[in-house]
Amino acid sequence: MARPALKSTRNAPRDGETSAEAVARYVRRLVFEGKLEDGQRLPQDDIADAVGVSRIPVREAIIALEREGWVSVVRHRGAFVNALGPQAVMDRFTLYGRFYGFAARRSVERMTPEALEALRAHARDVAKATSPAAFERANTAYLSTLVRLAGSNRLRAVLRSTAQIVPGNFFAGVPNSIQVQRDGITEIQAALEAGDAARAERAFASIEARHGAEVVALMNARRAESLEP
Repeated sequence: MARPALKSTRNAPRDGETSAEAVARYVRRLVFEGKLEDGQRLPQDDIADAVGVSRIPVREAIIALEREGWVSVVRHRGAFVNALGPQAVMDRFTLYGRFYGFAARRSVERMTPEALEALRAHARDVAKATSPAAFERANTAYLSTLVRLAGSNRLRAVLRSTAQIVPGNFFAGVPNSIQVQRDGITEIQAALEAGDAARAERAFASIEARHGAEVVALMNARRAESLEP
């Protein structure tokens, strides 16, 4: 098996990112693009060289990656890549839809006029954001407010431990994702205004299903490109 990638400065830790987090981000990208395949032993020395770190952050990253389901660790043998196929991607986005749908239902039950106004303000920011970076900030603010309002520590823990499949800014990398999310937030906000938890749950399920389909198409395209001579 060829080395996963040549050393590149774009793999180095970003501002506010630990070395282990940079390694984990790099490995996720390699798996997403098909450069690390199902069942392949994780080439820890190559990864350390590519990111420009020692083996210690690589070992720390493997702990997180195993928890997230990207790799499986076999005692005395090493870490091995888990498959990331279309069904695994769709399963992940189905779960996102259910997690946020749960948050919406709980939020309807706990909604106050102040909380609803805060969500309105974030929804307006989502509607007017013009760049992927601005849209990501506005969307994160909206969803974070919704999750906090749900008042579930367990839900927050689950969402924190569920790493993003797509490397980098999701809204910059995935075609149509901004419009899908913008339309979805509009529908979700209307449901919250009406106190209709079931409608909000359906909206979240629809959003994530559409995102999942776009991610599968993107993943297949990137893997096809990686196979070109």
